[in-house]
Amino acid sequence: MKGYIWAALAAGTMSCAMASGAMAQEFTMKLAHHYPDVHIQAAGIRTFVSEIEKNSEGRIKVLVYPAETLITGREALEAVEGGVVDVATMSTNYQTGNIPQLEYYTYPFMFDNAQHFRRAMEGGIKEMLDVEYEKYNIKLLNFYHKGALHIMHKTAFFEKPEDFSGQRLRSLGGTISQLLSSMGANPLSVALGEVDAAIERNVIDGITTNCAAHISRGWSEHLKYVTFADMSQGGEGMGMNADFLASLPEDLQKVVMDAAAKMEDQEWSDMIEDDEVSCMNKWEDAGVKVHILTPEQRGAFQKQMEPIFAEALKARPDLQPYVDIASKTR
Repeated sequence: MKGYIWAALAAGTMSCAMASGAMAQEFTMKLAHHYPDVHIQAAGIRTFVSEIEKNSEGRIKVLVYPAETLITGREALEAVEGGVVDVATMSTNYQTGNIPQLEYYTYPFMFDNAQHFRRAMEGGIKEMLDVEYEKYNIKLLNFYHKGALHIMHKTAFFEKPEDFSGQRLRSLGGTISQLLSSMGANPLSVALGEVDAAIERNVIDGITTNCAAHISRGWSEHLKYVTFADMSQGGEGMGMNADFLASLPEDLQKVVMDAAAKMEDQEWSDMIEDDEVSCMNKWEDAGVKVHILTPEQRGAFQKQMEPIFAEALKARPDLQPYVDIASKTR
């Protein structure tokens, strides 16, 4: 039933676009994303929208559906592929089942920091992801940072692998959980809406998350110790239905691509600034204590990852190009 409804919505969207284009060469673009308007990453999306509407001189009207008001993050891939929406943020953590390669750049301690992550993305990883999204009739317009994962805890810092022994930590799964388990921790899957209760009821001792979530979701009230680890880099991009993009005249396709590039630059800059500068100030104001891993401490965690990487490369030979790019751009 859901597929039927989505097909009907998609048909209606395409019909409106075709009719509008035939009458006045005007296009309506449906854009959906999962961020509330106050979220730092919503600012880059607003830039994308304003640039398109301004530089198309009104020939493209963008209808924006923020904060999962039209589709959820889990539905984004299918919704864009089927034309239910024309463009959406690709919530990559929900898409690894369809595109396993989206996990390949999230391995713990694969990148030194956000700047290294960006060099690797622009050095070839983004191009490999483009190919995977094309299989779903999606043009990946850009790709940008979502923040680095750190460790937030009630009472302790994590300076060496042994410090994790016995700790119950909310994990995002995958190789993060593998690493935590290898150090004696108990990684737990806790739904986003249940994290507050899990903290308050002592179900978990801490979480792995980025700075923006730690502050904006209020978790800093109870989790006062941050180990600034740059443990894993998060990323996502804006994906557009390839048929919709192809339906635009060449000059409007350029308008869209230029807007996407401007958005990408803003998202990288905003998130790096927020993670590495602004958050330090916010943490200080909130009474949060921060420990930044030293190079020697990072080295111990990287060594802990070596057998996990070796096993992953055996199971997934196509991971090797991602590892090579990470090494080459270090």
